[in-house]
Amino acid sequence: MNAIIVPGVTDLNKGDQALVWESWRLAKDTGLYNEVYILDAGDNAEERELLCRQSEEHGFKLLDNILKHPRRGQHKSDEHIKESKLELLKQIRNAGIDFKNTRYLIKICNDLDKVKKSFDDKTYQTVKQFHDAKTIFVKGGGFIHAYGEKTAPYLMWYFLFYVRLAKALGKKVVFLPNSYGPFIGLTVKQQVRTVFNQLDLVYARENVSAKSLGQLLEKNIPVEMDLGFFLEKGSQDEALKILQKYNFSAEDKIVGVTIRPWRFPGLSNPEALYKKYIDSVAELTKHLLAKGYKVALCNQSLGPNSHEDDRNAIKDLLNKVQDPNMIWINENLSCDVLKAVYSNFYFFVGTRFHSIIFSLTSLVPSIAIGYGGNKALGIMGDFNLDDYVVQIQDVQPDLLVKMFDKAISEYDEIKLKLEQSMSLVTDSRNRLIKDIQSLY
Repeated sequence: MNAIIVPGVTDLNKGDQALVWESWRLAKDTGLYNEVYILDAGDNAEERELLCRQSEEHGFKLLDNILKHPRRGQHKSDEHIKESKLELLKQIRNAGIDFKNTRYLIKICNDLDKVKKSFDDKTYQTVKQFHDAKTIFVKGGGFIHAYGEKTAPYLMWYFLFYVRLAKALGKKVVFLPNSYGPFIGLTVKQQVRTVFNQLDLVYARENVSAKSLGQLLEKNIPVEMDLGFFLEKGSQDEALKILQKYNFSAEDKIVGVTIRPWRFPGLSNPEALYKKYIDSVAELTKHLLAKGYKVALCNQSLGPNSHEDDRNAIKDLLNKVQDPNMIWINENLSCDVLKAVYSNFYFFVGTRFHSIIFSLTSLVPSIAIGYGGNKALGIMGDFNLDDYVVQIQDVQPDLLVKMFDKAISEYDEIKLKLEQSMSLVTDSRNRLIKDIQSLY
């Protein structure tokens, strides 16, 4: 009895990597499956190597992903805030062809001979594995949202394709804890309703999303922890080696920082908002340096495209602030080792959502800068840390400084709150395992 985890793994984004690895471990710990496969990612050989190598080295078994991204691996390195019209047109054309093909594939997927005749061998082999699988797990995360973009109808099709395929084959589908909403755009609500009403188990990872999806489906959505909370720390020896390599010592009070490029979807002035965001973080780092802290800039995500590559935002920040005590840990670490590094920090300021989860579960007090839907607001709220989260479009220099000073004044209370919350993590994981087991 096998299971498959969809959509594909992305080793460059350490939050996503943690979600896929933890989805795999959760499925394995149910004791139900002999083999759990993970879908690979990458639209060409070079991209696949970047997105899958760490997972393969970790011993996971990968299946070929059959629905390419409309970008087809063509990423323009200078477009991390805005994308050109020509790129968009190419993507729209690819999306149109993909939609036609995948819709036909779902129609014929029960007939493997037809699939073999109509599609390439890679597609045939993956569909065959779907035939043989018992359960399809949708990894934890947050990709079921749309802001009314013109591309929203296809975006939803793209994200829900493997679920549609699984359901067409009569498989059980478990949607692991995700963030949901907003659902703005042509056909978006209708697609979400159609697909989600067929699922066997669905979880939200915070209350804001449970409410958002619950209203759309007119049912209660249970809330369980984001799977990133379950990630176990990697080697402390390896983490200390990395910190030594960058001249950090045990005496240093280190403040970890993650920042990211962001396009502010749905808002009319992305460039100005992005500048304000980087300026605000720059002011905060100056404040930290003046107070004698060391600042560690960390790569939480390195791609696959320039918009998902934190190094672009870090370079933008370093253009504004240079200081020997502000150090960029410029490494491509696996998620578990990265978490071990964060556990040595005194404080954390994270834009990347999972960098916040890695630090909170390492009992490091943190400030979250939220983006892309409800996730940061929801999770900080669930930890009773509402005072320490701000949405990326609302960031102001003085606001971050005030938040940090307040957090330091309440440092011990925050640490205690985090310690008390950790038993919730174990309980949540055990409930998920029991629910999955009860499907069979």
